Order: sequence, then C-alpha cells, then structure tokens
Amino acid sequence: MAAVNMIGADSVFFAASAGFGDDVDKRREVSFCAHTILQGATMVVPDATHDDRFHDNPLVSGPTNIRFYAGVPLLSAEGHAIGVLCILDTVPYDGFSAEDRVRLSDLAHMVMDRLEIRRIAMAASAGRTAAPNRVVGPEHLAHLAQIDALTGLPNRRQFYRAVEAALLSGRACGLLMVDVDGFKDINNILGPAAGDDVLRAIGQLLVAEASGGTAVARVGGDEFAMLVCGLTAEAAKPFARQLLAKISELAPIGHEDMRISASCGIALSPRDAQEAVELIGDADLALHAAKAEASANVALYSPALRTDAMDRRLSSIDLHRAVVNGEFLLFYQPQVRLSDGALIGAEALIRWMHPSRGLLSPAAFLTALEGSALAPQVGRWVIEEGCAQAARWRRQGAADFRMAVNLFASQFRTGDLPREVEESLARHGLPPEALELEITENIVLSDHSNAIDALARLRQMGVRIAFDDFGTGYASLSLLTRCPVSCIKLDRSFVQAMLHAPREAAVIAAILEMGRALDMDVIAEGIETEAERAYLAERHCPEGQGYLFGRPMPAEEFEARLGQAAVFVPPGAVERDADRRVC
Repeated sequence: MAAVNMIGADSVFFAASAGFGDDVDKRREVSFCAHTILQGATMVVPDATHDDRFHDNPLVSGPTNIRFYAGVPLLSAEGHAIGVLCILDTVPYDGFSAEDRVRLSDLAHMVMDRLEIRRIAMAASAGRTAAPNRVVGPEHLAHLAQIDALTGLPNRRQFYRAVEAALLSGRACGLLMVDVDGFKDINNILGPAAGDDVLRAIGQLLVAEASGGTAVARVGGDEFAMLVCGLTAEAAKPFARQLLAKISELAPIGHEDMRISASCGIALSPRDAQEAVELIGDADLALHAAKAEASANVALYSPALRTDAMDRRLSSIDLHRAVVNGEFLLFYQPQVRLSDGALIGAEALIRWMHPSRGLLSPAAFLTALEGSALAPQVGRWVIEEGCAQAARWRRQGAADFRMAVNLFASQFRTGDLPREVEESLARHGLPPEALELEITENIVLSDHSNAIDALARLRQMGVRIAFDDFGTGYASLSLLTRCPVSCIKLDRSFVQAMLHAPREAAVIAAILEMGRALDMDVIAEGIETEAERAYLAERHCPEGQGYLFGRPMPAEEFEARLGQAAVFVPPGAVERDADRRVC
C-alpha cells in the first residue's frame, strides 16, 4: 500500500493512494503519519505489533492489518509539514535500508514538486498570484530549493526535472552517475574540510567538461550526475573513462600527494529507459556494478543488472518470510576424539526448508543472509536452538556433549552477544563449556575492538571460542595471542592434501605443535577416509569431523545414532561430495 497522506486537524485524507480498501480508519489519533510529522524525519516501523506506539492501534489490530510502515514528511518551501508520503504492508519487514530511506525521501521531493506546480497552476487559473514567502523573495527561494549549497550545482530535484525535460523532448542522451571511491576515508583521515574541497573540485571539473546539452548535479553525499545529450553507446565508456582520468588528477588542497578516484555507471535513453525515474535508477544500478568490480571502474547498464537487483530483492523478501514462518532448521555433524572415535559433540549447520525449492544448503542462501538485516536475528535463533538441542542430548545421557555454533559478523555489531548467550544458556540449563562459538578471522579483522571485547567476555563466562578455517585467510599469527581462542579448526583444504603434498603436511604439523604450545584444542575438518583419520591420529590431532564420521544430519537421525553407541565407528571410506559444506 502507498499513499500521499494529508494531515488535517481531526482526520487525514489521501491526496493519492493505492492498495487500500474502503474501510480505512482515517482518524488523526490513529494515523501513523501524524507520528511521522511529529518525529520530523523518516519513520520506519518494521513490525507494528512489536512497537509500543502501535501494537494496539486499530489500523494494526483491525481489518487494515498494518504490520510494516515507512513514511517521510512532505515539507513546503517554508519548511512546514503538510502531509506524509508513506508505504505500508500487511507483513512485517526489517530490511528497509538506508538506501531505501534516501529513495523514499527523493520521491517525497518529487511529490512536493508536483504539488507546487499544481498549486501555481490552480492559482493562475483562478486569476490569482501564488502567495510568495514573506521573508525570502520567491525567486531566491526557488533558487535555494534547486541547488546544492556546497558545490552550487543543481541538486537531485532539479536534475530530475532536467532529465524529465530532456526525455520529453525525445532527444537521445546518456546519464552518468559518478561516485567518489573511499570518500569516507578522505573525511576521516583529512577531515571534513578536505572532503568538501574534493567535492567542490569534482563539481567544477564536471562543469568544465560539460558542453551544450549537458546537465551536471550533485545528487548525493559524494555522488554526482551528468546528463549528456547525444551520447551514444559507443562513445559512452570512453567519455566516462576520460572524466575519471581527470578526476584522478585532482588532490585535496594541502595534500597534493593524495589522489582521488571515482567510479561511473551509465544508462542511455531511449535504449534503456524513457522515463526519468527509470533512467536514473538504471544508472544507479550500473554504478553499483562498477563499484563492485573495482575502483575507478565504468559500467554500462544492461537489463541483467535490474534482473539481479530484483533477484536480490525477492531473495530478501523470501528470507524474511523464512524467518517469520520458521523455515530454517539445523543439521548436526558429529565431532569425535580421534584417538578412540568417542563422540564429543556436534557442529550445528543451518539449512532452509524452502516451501517450493525443498531443502537448501547454505551455498544457496548464506551469502544473501549474511548481508541482510536478518542475520543477527537468525544468529540468535541458531544459538537458542543449538543450546536447546545440546541440553536435550545431555539430559539423555551424553553428559559431556558439546555444541558448536557458527556466528555471523553482524552479531558483534548489534545487540549484546555475550548477554544473549548467557541468557540462552540459563534458559536451557546448559553449562557454558558445553557451547563452542565458531568465528572466522574476517569477523575479528572487520570489527576488531568490538569482536575482541565480546569474545573476551564470552571466554570469561566459560564459553569456548573456535577459530574456523584457520590458515586460509589473511590474519597474522599474533591474532591468536590477542584473540581469546580456545580451539583451532584445521581447514579441510589442508586435510585433503596432506597425504600427497609435503607443504600442506608441514602446515598441519606446525598448527598441531602451535596448538599444544598455546594450550588450544585442534579439530581437523573434512576427514573423509580412514587413511586421513589415521594420519592425524598418529600426529596426536585431538579431534576431527568429516564425512568419514557422518554427514550433517537432522536432529532425529543424529539422536538415533547417538543412542546406538558412545563411539562413532568409521563406516568406511566415504566418497567426496562436490557439494561441500559452506557453513
């Protein structure tokens, strides 16, 4: 649902709407939009049933059944809020990003442009002159509303109008989006004044390169746009590369040794789009593709970029439904003591029982999940489910059973991970040493101080910390001395090569010796043959897991095998599976 919602003294009315029924409660006191105006900024409610302000609101509990809301105030030229542009849904959604907020705000500016045009037209038809602002002259006010104060260039609103006018004229044109690479680093290292100098310099350069029929604007923090009439597909990339080369010659004032780079996305009309919003969106998609490839890169829009964006959006919606409907489940892979095959624990591995695609391995969804706002919520569920299952099996007789759980990087950035773990352990009566949290070096390297502090608190509680995929990334060995790790997990790539590759064998020997010296457990992943197990056992590798002892399996199957014996006797060599474990 969507609406341009005008706020009256006692009620609201829709200047435009889509998706609503006829029985919407329009009293002001129940309106979400009234809260948006009072807040004075974009308001997002991921799930109204969990919001103290709205959980008992008639729009939520009644037939309208609002769960998700996002709204942005509609401001007049004088700064007065006259209404709200809002989107709503009957299902919750917590993936509304910062970029989505910017888009909604841009759309609100366009709404106000149209409203102002209509107001002036109606005043003219009635033989009146639209009332000017009493403090600032109308000409100056109009000018201020159309420019970016820092660079003096047209802003996004004015650029949209220029694009709209060019497309209405039927002229072929190219739209370039230019974004400064690493601009936050410039601000953080050199200060905001240097950052402002860079933006002004780029704006001046783009204006100098513009010719007749070219519009230049600053459309975001470090993002510029150019509309070039007559630009062809053949000339677009060379033209953009020439611009980026000249930008690379710029330097912040007083820091001439520092060079600037930028990336560019290009969309063409009428080839790619004939509407202003669509053409700008196409160029934005191309810009994102350019930045994903490399710095100072140029990308031309293709329909595949929009398809990929739609796939990501649908995947996000799909993942959200999975969380709401409880479609995720855990499989468990045995972990054994190599000296005697005794079962010591399991690693909990996430799977997705998709309603139409069936059981999905992490390879099909983990990357999307890790990059979404849902990751912390799913991570909390994995900890909770893992603790519950470990406690159940310990009560059934596996007294020293240990559960290993993988963490998402975002769990260190949101909430209080140690407190969440402590509460989960307490709920299920599970001792801290029965839980092992697996991290990768990227988690520590990307958010070093927060991650180290959280891990230290967890170790003080008695929770074990395992370093997963050790030896395959970029972390220094000193990280082992600073990070409170209790276990090193040997990556499967070393295990599978050690019998025929002396270098990999030497790496394994070194890690085993290092583990003993640092008083850390070592567990070898990916053991698939009896020869691999025997080789590691002879070298006193304490623990292992892999298809030799069992593939990841549902809790019921694991429980059945757990009840058969306390020792997992290797069933024989198991052929390697091309669809390797990802999580």
